[in-house]
Amino acid sequence: MEIEQISQKRSIREHLQLIPERISQIVEHFFYQLGLKITRHPKRWITASLIVIAFCTIGFYRFRQEKNPLKLWVPPDSDFIRDTEWLISQFGEAQRQETIILTGDDILTPEALYKLNEITTRIIGVQTNYPHIAWTDVCFKIPVVTNVNLRDKRDIDELDNDFFDEEPGARMNKSAFEPSVHASTKTYCSIFNSFQKGCLLVSILDIWEFNSNLIKSQTKEDIIRKLNSTQISPTLGHPMNYTELLGGIMRDELGRIISAKAVKTEFVTHVNFSNVNLNKIGNDAGTADWATNEVLKWESAFLDELEQSKNQLKKNGENNLQLWYEAGRSFGDISSSTMFQDADKLTIGIILMFLYVQLVLSNFNWIEWRFCLSSIALLCIGAAFIAAIGICSLFGVPYGPVHNSLPFMLMGLGVDDVFVMAASWEQVLSEKINRVKPLQEKVALMLSHAGSAISITSLTDVVAFIIGTSTILPCLQSFCIYAAVGVLVTFLLQVTIFVAFFMIDAKRMEEKRNGAIPCIVHLNYESPKLGTKHSISWNFIDKIYSKVILTRVGKIIVIIITIVLATFGGLGSYHLEQWFDPMWFLPEGSHLNDYIQVRNKQFPERGQHAFLFLSKIDIPENFPQIIHLVDDLKNLSYIENVKSWPHDFAEFIDIYYGEDIKKTVIDSKQFYFYLSKFLFSQKGGIYQSNFRFEGNLTCGENTPSIFIASVDFSFFKFSSPNEWIPAMDESKRIAANSKIDGFTIVWSKMFASWVTDKVIAQEVTRNILLALICVMGMTTLLIGEPQTCFWILLCVLLTLLDVCGFMFYWGLTIDIVSCIGLELAVGLSVDYAAHVAHAFLVAKSRDGKLNRRSRILTAVRHIGAAVTYGAGSTLLALSLLVFSRAYVFQSFFKIFLLVIVIGLWHGLLLLPVVLSTIGPRSLHREIEIQERELQTIKGPIEEESVPLNKS
Repeated sequence: MEIEQISQKRSIREHLQLIPERISQIVEHFFYQLGLKITRHPKRWITASLIVIAFCTIGFYRFRQEKNPLKLWVPPDSDFIRDTEWLISQFGEAQRQETIILTGDDILTPEALYKLNEITTRIIGVQTNYPHIAWTDVCFKIPVVTNVNLRDKRDIDELDNDFFDEEPGARMNKSAFEPSVHASTKTYCSIFNSFQKGCLLVSILDIWEFNSNLIKSQTKEDIIRKLNSTQISPTLGHPMNYTELLGGIMRDELGRIISAKAVKTEFVTHVNFSNVNLNKIGNDAGTADWATNEVLKWESAFLDELEQSKNQLKKNGENNLQLWYEAGRSFGDISSSTMFQDADKLTIGIILMFLYVQLVLSNFNWIEWRFCLSSIALLCIGAAFIAAIGICSLFGVPYGPVHNSLPFMLMGLGVDDVFVMAASWEQVLSEKINRVKPLQEKVALMLSHAGSAISITSLTDVVAFIIGTSTILPCLQSFCIYAAVGVLVTFLLQVTIFVAFFMIDAKRMEEKRNGAIPCIVHLNYESPKLGTKHSISWNFIDKIYSKVILTRVGKIIVIIITIVLATFGGLGSYHLEQWFDPMWFLPEGSHLNDYIQVRNKQFPERGQHAFLFLSKIDIPENFPQIIHLVDDLKNLSYIENVKSWPHDFAEFIDIYYGEDIKKTVIDSKQFYFYLSKFLFSQKGGIYQSNFRFEGNLTCGENTPSIFIASVDFSFFKFSSPNEWIPAMDESKRIAANSKIDGFTIVWSKMFASWVTDKVIAQEVTRNILLALICVMGMTTLLIGEPQTCFWILLCVLLTLLDVCGFMFYWGLTIDIVSCIGLELAVGLSVDYAAHVAHAFLVAKSRDGKLNRRSRILTAVRHIGAAVTYGAGSTLLALSLLVFSRAYVFQSFFKIFLLVIVIGLWHGLLLLPVVLSTIGPRSLHREIEIQERELQTIKGPIEEESVPLNKS
């Protein structure tokens, strides 16, 4: 009974051990049969494949390139997307700012201000060519109330003797004269409605009403006196704090500003969201901002004029004056052009890769010069990229800016497959039993050996990218879909079209036809001795591994270096930050990059602007809670400045009407009466843009009910995500917990990148973990040998650990670009380890002893060169990117270089050391037993690798 149980247990264990062998046999048999079908009718397979590719191009009719930043870089379910879309739909318009900064030793001099006024005057007068668009056509207009400022109480009293009758309490008011309160509504509104609207131009020159002659006549003391005393804009009539426009300020003992090194001028333009179409005005990088076509055209003329003025200042060298500037379109233009300006480098990289593939696949004679086959290898990759675009577009998946890196990933994987096939071809020819077989069978044997290897790596990459589509980042999600389809189509084309052309090319070589001009036959050609092409590389690999790496000392050194790399990688990974600054897209030397550096130096404390929005709220009923909410924002340590209309409004009512509405709720009708007076006053007029009413705002009438009200504030200048993410979260938390019945949110344009910063680290970790699970699952399914799958997973883990660590040492962070790079890193690192591990499993020893060491030597000799060639081709294609100024290309080059070097270390050095020591047995166990029996009779067998194992 016990004997039967033991026999049964052994039988189950034997069956489990046979699973990897059966999987290998099934996969090899499938590719062998596929190879036979292709080689018997290669032209049919080529034609059919081309028809399928042509059919895929139908999807180009639905091709759509996503240019909306909200749909590329921000999680679609984030509250920022919800809030932004709501604001655009409800407000319908916004302001857009263009800024210039003039710097010098002291800009508070008549000469400097005169020069600034001349530049400003030219900008105001600039027009586009056609259609003619001027500053007054695109500027943001506000009422000019200077006439009221010039009138006094006596003037209005003479105009209307009954102005006190409306509000008799005002007669006894000892406060400052306020026309909107003290004048009769009829008189004041008749004057107010007669006011023209002027463009909002925030400039220190406003003090002298942009009059060049007046500025030239000023002395230094005149300038200082007027600057420190002027609080109302002479041209607009609104309160103005001109000191906010100065940088590098120096004060005297009385606190007066006596000099400054920089002055800022702001041109505010108007944007009507209903006329914004990002599909037309957006750029290929997805970094354009919302603007109408008219505004964009004027901004181009604005930038051209400033470029001329800057060059003129530099040429004249007047008082060390320098000009720095930005426009609303600057970031989009520069980031887009930078991202795509290195296309010439990529083109050269592709040419270098073609020559490299040609060099690896060919011998140096007219017959074995495989020009056409090398071309087909790269054309298959290009066709796969085109087919991927067509298939994804057919299903409505948009194309994004980072998708331009996809061809290089496909080239890396596709060329690697080609080199594996070439190595398998040499392996087939190295066996005497195969040399006498028909050409069709030899090519089929090549595909049987190579197909199982490249199917493991390709399908693993496909599944890893499919898992990556679960990310919440739209651009990365779309990229993973394109990558999964592209890798799958590349694999299919390599095992169909490339194999068919390989058959045709091998037949050409048998017929001694010229590699470039097949109609030329070289009858006197004698093929070189078999294996001479690879004898040097094979002998080199044999010596390196047998004499160095696989010795006891060599193994210890490899393991020690691996441990050291993992230690440094772990430390670097621990300190690696999630941080993405859109300014990294700007190359050095661009006008925007120079402007930002000067702005940060001269105005270091200016943080990001933000808003508190209140909607669907009974403002009069909840006004005390609104005051409390704004106070909570003011008390936050992250908040620099709050421009609170609720506080100014409450102070206005307290001064002119003697009521305290901070704590007391007043009647809605009375509230809207006071609000109308406030918004048409000198102090409150600047807040009109903070309201959207359920009707028209009319002077002399109570305001309609408030639909949306906003409060402007600004954060302090932050230095890292550890500061701005808590600031964003805390401000949002205060708004959400305000206990005000309605819609209360905090919004800032910078929240777009801050929200992404908040989730990107979690997304990277999640995507990599899921990708690793897929790697383990797919390798287990396709290889079926648990120990081998574990070592492959370990190599991938160590590679990713080291890559993340050295990213930190190289100055990279976790952002969208590096996130995509790490997704690609999983695929590449799997390839290096899986090829070597699979070759070890199917290799057989060259002796009859314990054969781990012999098998790993056979494996690395046949596959090691192919893996190295594949890595070299990827690196060569990206090598010229080291000279790129674009952050995207620089990041991709650094990550790819790390992945290639570290992945090769673990795949070609660490893995052979491990497998040669404790690796699993060969999948061709029965053949090895027969081989050892034959060796006892006939001696060592000449064959160096196992032929197709047919069951």
